[in-house]
Amino acid sequence: MRRAGLVIASLLFAGCGEPAVDVSLPPREEGQQVLDQAGILDGADIAQRLEGLRDGGLDVVALTYESEQAGCGEAFRAGGEIVRIWDVDVAVVAVAEPGDFAAEAAPRQRCLGVRPRDTELVPGGVRERIAEQLVPPIAARNDWTGAFLVAIDAIAEARQ
Repeated sequence: MRRAGLVIASLLFAGCGEPAVDVSLPPREEGQQVLDQAGILDGADIAQRLEGLRDGGLDVVALTYESEQAGCGEAFRAGGEIVRIWDVDVAVVAVAEPGDFAAEAAPRQRCLGVRPRDTELVPGGVRERIAEQLVPPIAARNDWTGAFLVAIDAIAEARQ
């Protein structure tokens, strides 16, 4: 009887994992650095900075999208997916509930995060500084290009 209870409990816990990532990632086009599915970025400025990082040996991509399950956990999981599928070193990901990238007032559900393939590429302290200090005041103004640029610059500074 006890063994049956343990099996049932194990099955229940196994079903309580993270939700699936709510983003569709197409194959990466040659040289592609930006996937702006939310349409919130001035891609030319961002692509230029990302090309500079790639030329320096660090392949970083930017991803934006909207999802009903937006939040930092979703951004983290999506970052892991794009790092794996596109075979890149670092993903800078912003996700928001539909309409929340442009929303002017709370409540807004959105997050910008950095997900490296390996924590040595972008140390935890740098990722925290980006997410908790650098990006929030810029994102509060809905300046997503500026938020990505400051995140990319912080990644570049950490590499020097």
